[in-house]
Amino acid sequence: MMTALIDIIIIVLLIGTLVYAFVLDRRVRTLMATLKEMEPMVGAFSNAVDQSAKSVEDLRDLSAKTQRAEPPLQREAPPARQTAAEPAASAGQSPAQMRAARLKGRSQVRGQAAVHGKSELVRTFFDITKERKE
Repeated sequence: MMTALIDIIIIVLLIGTLVYAFVLDRRVRTLMATLKEMEPMVGAFSNAVDQSAKSVEDLRDLSAKTQRAEPPLQREAPPARQTAAEPAASAGQSPAQMRAARLKGRSQVRGQAAVHGKSELVRTFFDITKERKE
C-alpha cells in the first residue's frame, strides 16, 4: 500500500513537471518569435547609437582643434615711409582714401574677414550667430 502511494505521488509530480515544461516551451517560443520580429529594429537602434557616438567624438575633436591656438602669420616687412614728395601727390585724397591705400598692401591676418560697409558687417554677424545656434 505504501509503495503504491509513493508511485502515485511520483506520477503526479512527473505529470506536473511535464505540464510546466510544456508551458515554459510555449513561452520561450513566443519570446524567440518576438525577438526575431524586433531584430531589424534593434539593429537600426544599434547603428544609430554607434553613429551618435561617432558624432560626439567628431565634435570633441573639432572642439579641440578650434581651441588650439594657431600660430600667427608672418607679416611682410612694412613698406618704407612716404617721402615728402608723396604726400603732395596724395593731397587731393581724403584721409579715408589714403588709409585704404595704405592698408591695401597689407597681407590678410588669419581669422579676419574683409568686410566692406556696415550692412555687410551686420549681415555677417547675424549669419555667424545663426550658424552657431544650428
